[in-house]
Amino acid sequence: MMFSDRVDAGNRLALKMADIIDENTLVLAIPRGGVVIGHQIAKHYDLQLDVIVSKKLTPPENPEFGIGAITYDGVTYLPDSYTKYFTQASLQNEISIKKAEVEERQRKFRGNSEYDLANKNVIVVDDGIATGSTVLVVAEWLKTKTSHASIASPVVAADMFELLNQKFQNVFAVETPTNFMSISDFYANFKQVSDEEVLDILKKYA
Repeated sequence: MMFSDRVDAGNRLALKMADIIDENTLVLAIPRGGVVIGHQIAKHYDLQLDVIVSKKLTPPENPEFGIGAITYDGVTYLPDSYTKYFTQASLQNEISIKKAEVEERQRKFRGNSEYDLANKNVIVVDDGIATGSTVLVVAEWLKTKTSHASIASPVVAADMFELLNQKFQNVFAVETPTNFMSISDFYANFKQVSDEEVLDILKKYA
């Protein structure tokens, strides 16, 4: 199945989670593409939408290859294999660089306000999950903030679906392919979402 765009994907994904929606549900989207998906879910159920920024950690010799991820406040996720790709010095350098970048983007999208998630039924949303680093770090980040967290994405690699089931109460997906090459393969239109588009969506929930 191919989605025409993120709006189509978000609308289809929204239908998967009707059973868990209640008055305390909050959609927590990962910018930028996840915000478009999350907006469709929030509109469908008349929910609030917020964002959490995370960014992949990449080894110096392969900046396209994500090994772990970090949130704005320094929570990190690293798979056991990270020692193959980083020295201790290169890892600390990468963490320092990416934390500064994530802090800047977090401020841009939601300012410096604190999260209040203690009594929330949180649904984390992204536009596709392949290696999973950026959502696995959010799972770590949420551990101290709420005991009710689900994850939703239109397309989730089959092996990641199993792992995410161990990290979240619920995992929602439209497609769970076993032969996963690229998230963009599942979208007819997968154009990059701009910061301005994200900010325009978030203004609707201010």
